[in-house]
Amino acid sequence: MAGFRFRLEKVLKVREIQEEQSKFRWAQEERLAHEERAKLARLQAHEQDVKAFGYGQGEILLRQATYEYLEALDRRVRMQTQRVVEQEEAAREAKEKWLKARQERKKVSILRERAYAAFVKEELSKEQKLLDDMRSRVLS
Repeated sequence: MAGFRFRLEKVLKVREIQEEQSKFRWAQEERLAHEERAKLARLQAHEQDVKAFGYGQGEILLRQATYEYLEALDRRVRMQTQRVVEQEEAAREAKEKWLKARQERKKVSILRERAYAAFVKEELSKEQKLLDDMRSRVLS
């Protein structure tokens, strides 16, 4: 049997590389989104701690300073919330690109599988023909 050669093998390799790269980019974006969500959770927990501390204070100046700090902290929480939304959007886009790259690789893989099946069928046909010829010569 002769060796199987897929004429789009280089295209398949390129598609596999593209898929791996886009999968890596998606993983990076997802990791960054996770980090941004964790920062937001820490800020919100800190805000709750400051509120609890401020409400427990009897001194007016300390309470006033706490409220000013809470306003600044609230701005940071809003900014971080926006960063989380932006990063999650970037992660979603990266995932879509990865899924598209995976689909493109699968298309070429299916072509390769079909070409290999046709190759095997042709080789088996040739082998059967050779066996039939050998049998007809022996019988004659």
